[in-house]
Amino acid sequence: METQVQAAERPVISRSIEGDLDSYLDAIAGATAIFREAVDVYLQTGPDGGCWRQAKRIAEHMRTLDELQQKLETGVRPGSVLGDVVLAMVDPATGVSRLLKDMRRQITGFAIESGFSGPGRSVPASLVPDVQELTDEVCAAVDALVESYRPSLLCWEQPSSIDGERSVSWYENQSDRLSMQVLKKLFSDESLDLKLQLSLAQLVEEIDRVADQAEGIDLELRASRTAGLPAVRARDSH
Repeated sequence: METQVQAAERPVISRSIEGDLDSYLDAIAGATAIFREAVDVYLQTGPDGGCWRQAKRIAEHMRTLDELQQKLETGVRPGSVLGDVVLAMVDPATGVSRLLKDMRRQITGFAIESGFSGPGRSVPASLVPDVQELTDEVCAAVDALVESYRPSLLCWEQPSSIDGERSVSWYENQSDRLSMQVLKKLFSDESLDLKLQLSLAQLVEEIDRVADQAEGIDLELRASRTAGLPAVRARDSH
């Protein structure tokens, strides 16, 4: 049970700032929705089926994230207790910036005739449901990372402790398992030539890597807070 002294030491967070933080995390979660949709569009129609629309959306979305971050960082007095709390909340979100960049790179790759969308790079219909399931688990890992840092869960001190199902690590393990299944199925298909198999294997591994990054960020931030150290801030722009 929280003592009166502990309650008194906790900084008061205004509803306005809490709302801004929630909006910021909502925007990050929104990026995973765009990623999921972009993968689905590519699987169903290839690069000519509207992938450019998703590439434009993710670019605009990341600009919105930049604006929200600036609003948060300039809305509190530097060096104040409240300022430290707000920046501690922004840390996990800014740490995701490299992950979002990777999502944007993949989505852009779906829209151009290079990288993921090379000539003839069509995902066989038999693999489409498997890749979609993999993408769902990958996006769930990122969503779990965001949700673990919600203000209502964080209590302005520590990230929430979620074990078992619905943790970032649980979803990452699921995505690893699914990616291995897809790769095994892919390389056992004798109707596909080796070049296409390798090309599609790269696609599967790139999608799965997003979940790996989400887990790495989560473990790093939890370790830094457990040790009582400030999280390393990712200052690179979106």
